[in-house]
Order: sequence, then structure tokens, then C-alpha cells
Amino acid sequence: MQIKKIGFISLGCDKNLVDSEYMLGALKKSGYEITNNPCEAEVIIINTCGFIEKAKQESIDTILEMAQLKEKGKCKLLIAAGCLSQRYKDELLDEMPEIDAVVGTGNFNEISEVIQRLEAGESKINFTNNCSFIDYDIYSRIQIYPYISFVKIAEGCDNRCSYCAIPNIRGSYKSRDIEAIKKEVKLLVSGGAKEINLVAQNTTNYGIDIYGKPSLPHLLEELIKIEGDYLIRILYTYPTNINDELLEIIKRSDKIAKYLDIPLQHVNDRILRLMGRPGNKRFIQNLIDNIRRQIPEITLRTTFIVGFPTETEEEYNELLDFIKKYEFDKVGAFKYSQEDGTLAAELSPQISARIKQIRYERLMELQKMISKKRNQRFKTKVLNVLIERYDPEKDVFIGRSENDAPFVDGVIEIMNNGDEIEIGKFYRVRIIEAYEYDLAGKLEKSSEVLRDN
Repeated sequence: MQIKKIGFISLGCDKNLVDSEYMLGALKKSGYEITNNPCEAEVIIINTCGFIEKAKQESIDTILEMAQLKEKGKCKLLIAAGCLSQRYKDELLDEMPEIDAVVGTGNFNEISEVIQRLEAGESKINFTNNCSFIDYDIYSRIQIYPYISFVKIAEGCDNRCSYCAIPNIRGSYKSRDIEAIKKEVKLLVSGGAKEINLVAQNTTNYGIDIYGKPSLPHLLEELIKIEGDYLIRILYTYPTNINDELLEIIKRSDKIAKYLDIPLQHVNDRILRLMGRPGNKRFIQNLIDNIRRQIPEITLRTTFIVGFPTETEEEYNELLDFIKKYEFDKVGAFKYSQEDGTLAAELSPQISARIKQIRYERLMELQKMISKKRNQRFKTKVLNVLIERYDPEKDVFIGRSENDAPFVDGVIEIMNNGDEIEIGKFYRVRIIEAYEYDLAGKLEKSSEVLRDN
């Protein structure tokens, strides 16, 4: 069997996307051709997600859909990689005969070897002996998105929240060396990346395992020294280590987005204890007050879980009242998912699917009104916008400012008035309309922005 063309599907979060880009790079380095058409592929690789039930189901459905191409298409081999494979390696191989190999979250760098062994006649290969891998070959990464990059600064997690299976899947927290990260960011910027998104399960814990203390501010100090026209965004900032040192560098540097993504999950003290989250409601209130006092213009994003086991209507309403009071710019909500092997899965009573859905809808309806209200403050203002694409149907350019993270937040539509706009550059855009999640604007004259003058 001589394999040439490989099809690749990446599911799940942006941290999974990083692994996918490195897998693609390893495959290309080994001489394989990557195709975007799965019907042409002789091998199909699916980088799966196994975080919550909905994501697991999407992964399984995708595997089954691609398995049909082993009968109808050119596909000879089907490989499942990523979180679902790491978490359910034995079940996948036993219960899904369509799968030829599973590759775990710490073995994706060996993807070419797996294919070669399958080509040589082996079957049912299980490559899941490692939970995590951070020694990336930064020179063989393939960028899926040309102007935005996600850079993983650490892998795994030590938080052990009672609802979360991530530590079981990806292992304990492991930080990358500052110099390795700096080298990667420098390479990405020189290759045309305009937005660098720093990701980990917990970015504010960065460095504690290798430097003896949280070192995200020091990492940022090093990254902003890199020459070039780019913006750094920090995602997944666990609230515990958001301190004045971190806020000061965000406030001071125009290369760092005035944006923080802080997963809070809840505010009721009892629920927070059951979740295994550090701190309490008073700590969260003081944190948000301090952030906004120091950086009044900052955009805050957070996530909450509704329907956590034993959550009462009163405790849920306490969460809604908190959201009304603090008016976050962006809020994502999850319906609690009962995950195997987690402490919360054993709690009783579990909340019914119907009540979880009602609570989810009420929260998101409230946030829609808050989001529109918050967006109104941008009307008539001029924002620096990264232009990412052109929409021929609407005849508008689509971009984002520092206030919106890729894939999860809103966009800005810029009217096409015949201006010479180049995809992948920053421009000054005056906002003329604000909606629930998106904005609309027009280009300012002499509007191109350069951050590295």
C-alpha cells in the first residue's frame, strides 16, 4: 500500500487546532500530500474532541461519516487522534471497527510513523502512551489560518475542577520554555501572522512548574520585544493569578490586546466549592472591580456553567443577578455535562436536561441584551481592525478589533466604498452601527495601522 493523499479534519478547541497544525506539518515533512477533499484522500485523520458530551458526539458522528468513504471513496485508512482517542482508546478500537489506529494527545508528533506502520500491514494501532507533548518542531507547522495563530504556552492542567476531565486526558501542567515560545512567535510574525493568541488550559499559571512562580508577565515582556506589526491576545486566564503585574503590562503595551478571557464558571460560594474552584464570590467581585479600575477600556469575556449538580433556582438566580450587575462584554455558557471519572458526576441530585436548557436560554437571552448595550459604546469611535476576508454576497470586508477573539466573539463589517483594502492588515475603522454581537463601520482615510513604528 502506497499512501500519497491525506485528508485532515480538526475538531474542538484552538488548543486542538495547534496540535492539528503540527500534525499537518509532520505529514508534509514526511512527503505526504494534504487534500481538503476527503473524497480524494487515501488516509483520513480526525483530530477529535472529548471534553463534553456534545463534543464527543460530534467526534463520533464525524468518524462514522468519514468511515463511509472507506466503502464509497478512495479512503484506505481511518485514524482517530486527539482527546477522544486519548480518553477512550480501547473503546474506540473495540467498538468502531472502521478505525485503523488511535493516536493520543501526546503522540501526535508520531503520526507519520503510525501511517507507515499501517502501510506495512499492521492494524489496530494504539499510540496513546503519552498524555502531552510540547517539544514542537516549529519549522514544520502548517498554518490553517494565514493571519491568526494560536501559540500553546503550556499543556495539561493541575486545577482538578470537579466537573472537568481535561487532567485525565492531557495530564498535569507543563509549561514551555520562554525562549522556545519567543522563537515560535518570532517565526510566526515573520511569516505574516498578525494576531498571536496565547493559549493553555490555564495561561495565568504559566511557568509555575519550571520557574517556581507564575511567569506570564515575564513571558509577555519578552514577546513584545519582537519586531513586527502584530497583536498578542491572552486567552484562558484563570482568575487566581491575574495580578497587578499582569494588568500593568497589558495596560502599558499597545501590542497586547486590552482583552481578558476569564473562565469564572459560577459565583455562588457553595457551587464554587463543589466545583473545586479556588476563591469565592467576594474574590471574583474584587478581581473584576480591580481589572476595570486599572484598565477601564478593557473587554472582558467569561464562561459560566448552568445546571451544575444540586444547583438550586436561588443559586442560579444569584448568577443571573451577578451577570446583570457586572455586564461582561462577552459570555459563553455551557450546560453541565456529566463526565465519566469526575467527582461532579457522582453528585446528587443531577439537574434534568429540561431545566438545564431553560437556565441556559435565560442566561443567553440576558447576555444578548447586555452585549448589545456594551457594544453601543463603540458607536462613532475609531477602532484598529484586522481585515480577515471579503464577503462578496454582502460586499463588505470582515475583520476584528482587539475586542473580539477569533471564532468565539463578534466581527466588524466594513463597507466597501472602493477603498484599497488589503486582507491581513490593520486599518482604522469608524464604527457606525452596533448590534447584539457584531459591529459595522467604514474605513477612515489614511487608515492603515502599523504597531511597530
